Amino acid sequence: MEILFSSLALVSAVILHLGLFAESISVYQATDTGPVGAGDDNVILNPRFEDGLNNWSGKGCKIELHESMEDGKIFPQSGKFFASATNRTEIWNGIEQDITGRVQRKVAYQVTAVVRIHVDNVTSAGVQITLWLQEPDFREQYIAIANSQVTDKDWVQLQGEFLLNGFPSRLVIYLEGPSPGTDILVNSLVVKRAEKIPASARPISKNATFGGNIIENSYLDDGTTGWFPLGNCALSVGTGSPHVLPPMARDSLGTYESLSGRYIIVTNRSDSWMGPAQMITDKLKLYLTYQVSAWVRIGPGATGPQIVNVALSVDSQWINGGEVELNDDKWHEIGGSFRIEKQPSNVMVYVQGPASGVDLLVSGLQIFPVNRQVRFKYLKKQIDKIRKRDIILKFSRLESSKRAWTMKSFVKFLVKSFNWAVFENELKWSWTEPQEGKFNYRDADELLDLCKSYNIEVRGHCIFWEMEYAIQSWVRSLNASGLMTAVQNRLTRPSHTL
Repeated sequence: MEILFSSLALVSAVILHLGLFAESISVYQATDTGPVGAGDDNVILNPRFEDGLNNWSGKGCKIELHESMEDGKIFPQSGKFFASATNRTEIWNGIEQDITGRVQRKVAYQVTAVVRIHVDNVTSAGVQITLWLQEPDFREQYIAIANSQVTDKDWVQLQGEFLLNGFPSRLVIYLEGPSPGTDILVNSLVVKRAEKIPASARPISKNATFGGNIIENSYLDDGTTGWFPLGNCALSVGTGSPHVLPPMARDSLGTYESLSGRYIIVTNRSDSWMGPAQMITDKLKLYLTYQVSAWVRIGPGATGPQIVNVALSVDSQWINGGEVELNDDKWHEIGGSFRIEKQPSNVMVYVQGPASGVDLLVSGLQIFPVNRQVRFKYLKKQIDKIRKRDIILKFSRLESSKRAWTMKSFVKFLVKSFNWAVFENELKWSWTEPQEGKFNYRDADELLDLCKSYNIEVRGHCIFWEMEYAIQSWVRSLNASGLMTAVQNRLTRPSHTL
């Protein structure tokens, strides 16, 4: 048996038990409320006790029906009656109802209860709505749907949701929680299908200039103006970088101005995060997708591949704007994208990544908003272009290539669809000469004749493959001279037609 209790700080609780048999979707803090209507779609029978205590029972305790209590000081918030769970000796004692067969699988249900407590010398206590289910193999689960502090002064509403992923054999919902001796008062309990909340409309950023670079002095016409070194590194300007935009930026911008060929070189880097930086807080607009593009390169002295990325510090939160791995001294494209939906106080963009002591070179860094609709249309064209290009399909794992050729449907499909063929095994050395001096080219010759009859070109296999598992035992036993002779014989024997 597993028990899960939620707390007030919990937003959602999920029972991980045997493949998510059930889950509590949302837990809300209790709030004061007005009357709760039952409606015809309520899973609970007699939800406001208008039919007395029918369909209700006590869970380890006694339940009673009331019109009022405390000489009229306590009366129902709505309707004529309320119930109490009294003589409680355990925290799990309370009022319950069996709802087996009245709840559908994979449907979210909202649960609403109007409750309060009654006890001397206690002003508040935690009350919980719990769902108990028994699986067909008699294992049990307890799902906490809602849990909050309830007072003895006012009626309070508890609300939460649950969803069943399996098919329980029994299902019971009940209220529990306060310490023994504290009565739980219930004015109503409603279990209905949860309403679907429509998605909010996506905010639109007005006056967006798509394609406009927000980086100051991107082409380095004014030296390093607008840039500053992040950390104790040094920035200077060099020449000799590419004059064309990186491919991803060209695809998005279409027509563009050539780059200047100048680049920032970052030296004296004592840590990997050091690099050129720029503040862009006031240049960003919310809800726009920004594309990042630059050429990057590393200086000498690197040992092994180096990761370089464009990073954004958004109110001290780190966002990756693009990343690339470098292992040579050539210029490489770096690109990515990001989107900000909450107004930040400070946004800094910087380039970082190589190990300390390795110089970093950056050219033509651009950050520009892109029109999502136009971008998606372009990507769709690219996808269509790629989908419709020539492709090569390889069929393998057939029991025998020769046997496949005897299947008329396979031959018809292959001849109609392809103009090249590769025999899976029949031209491999292990097939043509499994034992020294005993040759088998019959299978390969038959397949070759079939290919010729359908004008299908054939590619053979390598003369010698050094993978040990693919080499015949007699070949593995040869010395260097013997292996050379055997390979020459494989090349020159006239006993086959290929």
